[in-house]
Amino acid sequence: MRILSFSGLIPEQICDTVRFIRWQGDQTISHYCGYAADFISQVTNDSSIDGAVYPRTCDSSRSMTSYLDACSKFAHSLHIPSGQNASAIRYFAADIHLYQQAVEDYYGISITDIPERIDMINARNQAIAKLYAHLPEFSFSAYLSMLHVLLQTPLREQTIPEDLPGRHAGRKRIYLVGSLLSSSFIVEAMEQAGLSVVGDRLTESKRLFSAPQVSTQGDLYENIARSILKTPSSPSQNRFNEILREDMAEIRDKQIEGVVFITQKFCEPYDYLFSSYKQMLDEQSIPVLHLALSGSTDRRAFDASLQAFADIL
Repeated sequence: MRILSFSGLIPEQICDTVRFIRWQGDQTISHYCGYAADFISQVTNDSSIDGAVYPRTCDSSRSMTSYLDACSKFAHSLHIPSGQNASAIRYFAADIHLYQQAVEDYYGISITDIPERIDMINARNQAIAKLYAHLPEFSFSAYLSMLHVLLQTPLREQTIPEDLPGRHAGRKRIYLVGSLLSSSFIVEAMEQAGLSVVGDRLTESKRLFSAPQVSTQGDLYENIARSILKTPSSPSQNRFNEILREDMAEIRDKQIEGVVFITQKFCEPYDYLFSSYKQMLDEQSIPVLHLALSGSTDRRAFDASLQAFADIL
């Protein structure tokens, strides 16, 4: 089975998924969140994908089921509570269990390796965290490319290198904010402009490995739910103060010189967050560059904006 997953809120402990990174075909839905439109297009048109799993966290993802109904493939949405208390954890745990049952029923399989998968994911995330701790020593584009390959590889085949290609000395330290950086050419353009990403809040990087370790003791579903809900937040979970507090602490600790904030066109949660984010950065006299993409394969010319931002820094 090849289930395409949308967002880091999908529990990898249940079964292997192929993480959505980018779609090279035509978008079939205009005036819609670029990532969501590309995701729907890939599930609908890519014959190698036989299913989809996605969270109901924003207007775009809540609408996916209606668009996917016509493609006759496995489609399942997870209901992500906005809270983190015991009731929210139990609610989400029950929904994760329903997800497992839906996969088993559709594909005619029995999932019995959840504890083993938990241990493998814990170890993988620890290995990524070690790389992240030494991020200033590496090329961020090489780091991101490694993660994109990793997230499309079955869990048992995933390997984390001990190091990555290095970066050039004397680069200007920046922090990167965004949901999913499928447009990896932007990072390459950053590095060419003399910018070095030394921290981020990307779903496939910091938010991936920062999930609390999952215990194999007790109720596995509640353990998985607790870890996901206590992972560094997405703006779609409406915890702006938490995001600002955590990011500003890392920006301060790493002596960040500037922030690049990347949003998708029509992605309201990130658009709302940006205004609060910029206000807080302005108070600290830290420049911020806002890049708005219209799709996950958008290749508009950002070189001039990035070079100008590097010159300002």
